[in-house]
Amino acid sequence: MKKIILLFSIIMFAFVSMGQTNPTVVTPDATISGAYYKVVSLNTLTDADNDSFVFRLKTSQVMHINVKLYTDFVSGSSSGTLIAAGSIDGVNYANIDTITIASVTEDAMDTEVITLNDYNYPYLKLTVAQTGTAVTIPKVYVYAKYN
Repeated sequence: MKKIILLFSIIMFAFVSMGQTNPTVVTPDATISGAYYKVVSLNTLTDADNDSFVFRLKTSQVMHINVKLYTDFVSGSSSGTLIAAGSIDGVNYANIDTITIASVTEDAMDTEVITLNDYNYPYLKLTVAQTGTAVTIPKVYVYAKYN
């Protein structure tokens, strides 16, 4: 009887351990662990295109983050948005704020600023979604400091 109970216990343990799933491993593009300033050059966008950049915040303190968008114009005319999104796990993101880009026909620093006060997500994803018939190279300015 002891052998049957032991065998049953081993089989149940095997089923339970096989049912466990590993969390998704996320590889961020950069890490923020303190006061931080960076200009991120995204890939060249053509026509209706998008590109994103993911930051991993590794700090025990709450951060204050400012984000601005510079559009390096190459040709055509474009519009679009810069979307800031936060995530707890690096996989599922919630949009926090956006900057709207309208009728870009030359190099321009957008007048809007995304201000993230008391930002406490471990992941920050910045996505530029472009529409129109243009070729641009977006550059995102990120400034982070402790609150």
